[in-house]
Amino acid sequence: MQLIIGPEAITSYRRLAYTPWHAIAEFVDNSTQSYFDNRTILDEQMQLDGDKLLEVSIVYDRDDDMLRVTDNAMGMSVAELEQALHIARPPANTSGRSKYGMGMKTAACWIGNKWTITTKRLGESFEQSVTVNVNRVANGEANAVVHKEKAKAADLHYTIVEIIELNRIFQGRTLGKIGEFLRSMYRSDLEKQILKLRWRDQLLTWDSMGSRLLLSVEGKKYRKNFDFEVDNKRVHGWVGILDKGSRADAGFSILQAERVVKGWPDAWRPSSLYGQIQGSNNLVNQRLVGEIHLDGFDVSHTKDSILWRDNQEEKVEDGLKEKCGDYRDFAEQRRKKGDDQRGPSELDVKAALDDLERELSSPEMVDQINITVIPSSDAIDATNGKILRSVVSTRSATLQGTIASTPEINWSIFLENMSPYDPYVVSDSTKESEVTVIVNISHPYWSTQLEGTESVRDYLRQCIYDSVAEWQARSKASRIDSDTVKMLKDKLLRVPLEMELHGDETEDMAVVVDN
Repeated sequence: MQLIIGPEAITSYRRLAYTPWHAIAEFVDNSTQSYFDNRTILDEQMQLDGDKLLEVSIVYDRDDDMLRVTDNAMGMSVAELEQALHIARPPANTSGRSKYGMGMKTAACWIGNKWTITTKRLGESFEQSVTVNVNRVANGEANAVVHKEKAKAADLHYTIVEIIELNRIFQGRTLGKIGEFLRSMYRSDLEKQILKLRWRDQLLTWDSMGSRLLLSVEGKKYRKNFDFEVDNKRVHGWVGILDKGSRADAGFSILQAERVVKGWPDAWRPSSLYGQIQGSNNLVNQRLVGEIHLDGFDVSHTKDSILWRDNQEEKVEDGLKEKCGDYRDFAEQRRKKGDDQRGPSELDVKAALDDLERELSSPEMVDQINITVIPSSDAIDATNGKILRSVVSTRSATLQGTIASTPEINWSIFLENMSPYDPYVVSDSTKESEVTVIVNISHPYWSTQLEGTESVRDYLRQCIYDSVAEWQARSKASRIDSDTVKMLKDKLLRVPLEMELHGDETEDMAVVVDN
């Protein structure tokens, strides 16, 4: 009995869980590793050529159904090309960016059904070219792989991979995402000016996070290095706090061999620092940023994630919490302001302003401001009245009570699962001694923007105080307008602090009496 893997298995590579950028990165990995393995001789030759850097150019032509990757690295000899075509034969050096001896083949088959490698090794006199027809290989045909050789000058050095009969079409936002991910993945090479990387004639660059970090009052960046071991494997990197960030910018980038495995714009958020899985949209998740190098750990075949063994991930997260926990605490702490220590920190304010700036300048905001049809007040009153009658007559209040004012105010609060398209709040403050507030907990704001006790309490407070201020304006003011309502609401917003101050006085008095 034998285990037999037939040639038709090659067609299954097109179903691998690649993303377009990770598939294309397989070719960039080979180019950059070829350079690193032969750096001394290539640097000398590149000076003679007038090319000071390794250059990798990626061309995608949808009309011609073609993707091409070209480099000026070392190139391959006949023997090296045969090695490269041998599926699952790892390279001699597996500590670099080429690991399993499969990436180029699987990525090429994932992208298209016919691919050609044309390569010329520095110092040799012949260019090698091999064309692989995937479907013919799967059918076991004799001419599935065609090899050609052509005389070339010894000082030439390059590799060109061209793929046609594509299995996938890249278009729209995907084209932009490929460039964004590639420049993130090769950030180290770009920052060190080792590599010139082009995607569709666009030269990719990477802006260092260093210039974007928060500065202390002494002018120092909030950034520090960390270094520890897990299972005799080194874990090192840095952590920082962004001065102006967002959820998309924060998080840790995981690197192996100075190449990002997982990172911006899809960073890793270890739960020991960021909380729930992949974090929430709080200050830590908007500001805490870093890089972590995991060179000794196993990586997936598609090189897009770490393959943790046993409890390695938990150990790494615990190490990060120990080394970086102070930065996490700083990001969410509240600094002292005056006598009350609970006011928002500078980071809280910056995060809120960043969010509001994006929100107010968004196309979605423009769409809302530009609406041309505004319902009449009678139509709005009719709709709200219908909701009020339906809820009040068929539901019990979620919370109700009495404000012992003169006259008394009986208040009722309903938290209702209405339609996401219904108003966020409906209230009735027209009765002589009654205020009713219905909060729509199916509204998108409730479901996407509120988290934790504080945010829910403050949201409900705003809804209720609006209604109470309107009731006051109707019953006690000579007129009702927006300024009157805001003035009355201002006084209501001072109630929580007044309660605490009076509570403190009561506690002090109690201590005296007990003595």
